[in-house]
Amino acid sequence: MASRIENLALQIAALKEDEQRNLWMCVADLVFRRGLHELSQQYRERLRREGELDVSFEEIMIRLGETREEIAARDYPQ
Repeated sequence: MASRIENLALQIAALKEDEQRNLWMCVADLVFRRGLHELSQQYRERLRREGELDVSFEEIMIRLGETREEIAARDYPQ
């Protein structure tokens, strides 16, 4: 008895070439989205552990500005 995966493979093999190409593009898109979602979840978890998850947009922008100024002062001294 053929497995579910084998049956699916047979169905895919029976598709026309352009249908297979479209199918693989859809699969690639879904895998990419899943990867982005997993990465986002990992990043959120890290921010939560570090106590940074609820930092406001304004605070983030202030920190980025300070970092930019520190880098500029170090790399381009007057």
